[in-house]
Formats: sequence, C-alpha cells, structure tokens
Amino acid sequence: MPKPARTRTKACAQCQAVSTALFRVVHDEPDHWVLICSACRTKVETQPLYRYGGTWKADKRH
Repeated sequence: MPKPARTRTKACAQCQAVSTALFRVVHDEPDHWVLICSACRTKVETQPLYRYGGTWKADKRH
C-alpha cells in the first residue's frame, strides 16, 4: 500500500510569502543559493548572476 502524500510549506527568502512550490536560484551572490517564490523569480531572472537550480515542491510521495 503506498504511503499518503505529505504537504509542506516554506517561506520565500525574498518576500517571506508562504508557498508550496519554490525555486532554487542564485541571483545576487555567486554560489549563494536561495529558495524564492514565482513572483520573486520573475523579478530576478534578468540579473546577470541568475542561475536556476531546481524546484522545491511541497507534495512528496514519501
């Protein structure tokens, strides 16, 4: 029998909005990864140091 999905939340490192999906990015300091929400990501993705590193999702299968 599969385990039930668990739902978690985290706050955005920029605006502190609680979200169920955050994006791991570098945008102001080299090699300083932060988790930010979708709204903040659109603001920082034009910066020269911007780098995407994956998506953190609240719904886990285990």
